[in-house]
Amino acid sequence: MVSVVSCGPARINQYVKEDKIQKRNGKWIETNSTEQGDFVSKGKYRKGNKVGVWFTSIDNTNYQKDVYRKDIIKTRIFHPNGKTKIKGQSTTEVTDDFIHWFYSGDWKHYNEKGKLIYIKKYNRGKPLDSISYHY
Repeated sequence: MVSVVSCGPARINQYVKEDKIQKRNGKWIETNSTEQGDFVSKGKYRKGNKVGVWFTSIDNTNYQKDVYRKDIIKTRIFHPNGKTKIKGQSTTEVTDDFIHWFYSGDWKHYNEKGKLIYIKKYNRGKPLDSISYHY
């Protein structure tokens, strides 16, 4: 029996080649500077597609958590105090020409104390006329 254990550092921001196209694969850390601050997203790609759990922070404060499962993305955006600000899901459709992302279902909006304020409904990215306010 042979066991191989590696304690070396995990490779980050790697590519795989598929059909002569370089695609992101494995663990990634992405940085984007904006007027709000430095956004840092951490998660995994599989053959160019985001998979699993992705965390985004602004200047080391949790900002967003996304969970990718097939064509569904569950999103949670946080207030600076760590409480949920917005929670909902989106859907992606992939064709040969493009990837289309859109909001879907209920998107719940909360105040800084975590109390539900309102729910906005979407169908294929378009807001429906109904918004439910909660007092």
